[in-house]
Amino acid sequence: MQSITDDVGMPPASPAQEEGLAQAAEALERTMGWLRRAIRPAQWNAVALSTLDAVDRTGPHRVSWLVAQERITQPGMTGIVDRLAAAGLVQRQPDPADGRAALVAITPAGHDYLVSIRRQRAQVLAAHIGELEPSQQRALAAAAGALAALAARPVTGPQPGSEQEG
Repeated sequence: MQSITDDVGMPPASPAQEEGLAQAAEALERTMGWLRRAIRPAQWNAVALSTLDAVDRTGPHRVSWLVAQERITQPGMTGIVDRLAAAGLVQRQPDPADGRAALVAITPAGHDYLVSIRRQRAQVLAAHIGELEPSQQRALAAAAGALAALAARPVTGPQPGSEQEG
């Protein structure tokens, strides 16, 4: 098994550190499931929101890039982009590198929608965090920087069930 810290240019973690990191990873995975249940779904499904978030954070992209990012089919992504465009949340614009292709870009309305969804979700999450023990609240506050850095990383690497895993 590959060490969690092997790829980051740091000395290998001790077995106790590895165990702690593995427990943190498992807790984050369970937390993601809890978040999906605890926070009321938006009018858009998770892939549509993730697509909107991707073009908001990283700029306009071709549908093929969004397909790879979201790991869905080309027809599926085209349908999502069509629905987002019909709602005025994204727009297609010519690709300056290839006039035959189009880029998907977020609109001001799409950005405003995302800000609203993030704010609503953060408020719900803050209320739940407020119900934790003070020591647990402090631990989450101390981990905020690491969690933000993790969330800012590009989505890469093997996925569950892939041939590269394990």
